[in-house]
Amino acid sequence: MIKISNWNLGSAANAIQNIVPNMPLPISGTQLLDIVDRQRLFMEGKLNVTIGSVGIVAKYQPALISLSLANVLPLIHLGGGDTSIGEVRLGMSAMQAAQHYKEQGMEELRRLEVFMQSYKVLG
Repeated sequence: MIKISNWNLGSAANAIQNIVPNMPLPISGTQLLDIVDRQRLFMEGKLNVTIGSVGIVAKYQPALISLSLANVLPLIHLGGGDTSIGEVRLGMSAMQAAQHYKEQGMEELRRLEVFMQSYKVLG
């Protein structure tokens, strides 16, 4: 059985850097951690739960990554950065990819909200 570990903000930032391997230096580091933390706080408010900056359990990780990517990709585009996700080069398409990740992240949040509501009703 594979155990999925809990993350901290740095773990989430590393996951994003694995998805966008050519992360421009001005975005990586502290700025990336700030973006991840702002998305964590957004999720806490939206779900009315405490996620915390350490011990981020697996169920919150996909939405956190998607929402963070939705905020990172426009910064890469605005900075004139040229990077890739897999085989896809990002230029103006970074804005389209950001929209995709935003929609995906919000959908992941909606699924978590339904789960949380069901848990509260049954629990």
